[in-house]
Amino acid sequence: MISPAFVSQILNIFLLSSIILAIGLGVFVWWQNKKSLLHIIFVLLCFSITIWLFGTFMMLRNCATERLVVFWDRFLYLGVIFIPVFLYHFCLEFTQKIKEKKYKNLLFLGYIIIPFFLLLSRTDYFVKGTFYYKWGCHTTAQIGHHLFLVFFVFFVLLTIYFFFDCWRKSQNPILKIQSKYIFFAFLLLFSGSIEYLPAYKISVLPFGYLFPLIWLLVIGYVITRYQWLNIKVIATDILVATIVFTILVFTILSESIIQFIVRGIFLILVIIFGWLTIRGVHREAEEKERLEEKVKKRTRELQGAYDDVKKRKEDLEKFYKLTVGRELKMIELKKEIKELEEKIKSEPR
Repeated sequence: MISPAFVSQILNIFLLSSIILAIGLGVFVWWQNKKSLLHIIFVLLCFSITIWLFGTFMMLRNCATERLVVFWDRFLYLGVIFIPVFLYHFCLEFTQKIKEKKYKNLLFLGYIIIPFFLLLSRTDYFVKGTFYYKWGCHTTAQIGHHLFLVFFVFFVLLTIYFFFDCWRKSQNPILKIQSKYIFFAFLLLFSGSIEYLPAYKISVLPFGYLFPLIWLLVIGYVITRYQWLNIKVIATDILVATIVFTILVFTILSESIIQFIVRGIFLILVIIFGWLTIRGVHREAEEKERLEEKVKKRTRELQGAYDDVKKRKEDLEKFYKLTVGRELKMIELKKEIKELEEKIKSEPR
């Protein structure tokens, strides 16, 4: 039998790990290309997910006070309300469907509706009161929340469908693989919406909060494995940071001094090995980039030499055509002169 205290402890670890991972992933993506719209949208998406997870973490820690439960639940919707439109916008940019007017107009409509739900989420017409169940607590949904749920499901399902369509129809093998992983990642993220059920007084084990962490790990894998968003070493950094953070949480939650010391020593060893791993991966990436730069430089030199040879070849072909044409013309003229001479000789004086 799983105890609520154990579930709460595990849930807190996963929520905090997901928050750190979302922030780290967002910062790294933004740092790699600060001007790319695709990067910016992804960062905003990570920021919205961070608000959702942090608000959830604080809400579950304050279940004893109804006023704080309502406050933090309304706080987390400051991020949740943006998530479906950011997902849809990110999908349009990634799949290049942003060029189609009908999808662009739908995106514009989504951004117009967001302020309405933001204002509505501050009132009792959105959430009101508290529902307490075995695994935690949640505010209860009102009419405004029903409308937002329709809005949320519509944009998220449309996003998942577009990624699925890109996966099935794309002729680019890299884009096809990227779309496949992203499709399953967003499918998992959408599965996290099961946590809306307590808002309708349906008691469920809060495993839906685990899916954002899985989603971030899958996205990190796609970024690293297939160089999506032009990031090469981010997965190593994020993975090491997540492991260190998780061990740190377990160390803080130690039940005795001896357990705290043992876990603390293990944490120090993990930090040392993690730092060595990160340094090695970064050096390898830097060496790879230097080699790639040398290859690009040599390729440019060879391309220049090829262009020069090609130009010379074209000049020779022109000269050849000119000289050969001249010789052929001379032969024709000599033939005509000979014919005329024979004609003149054959005519009587």
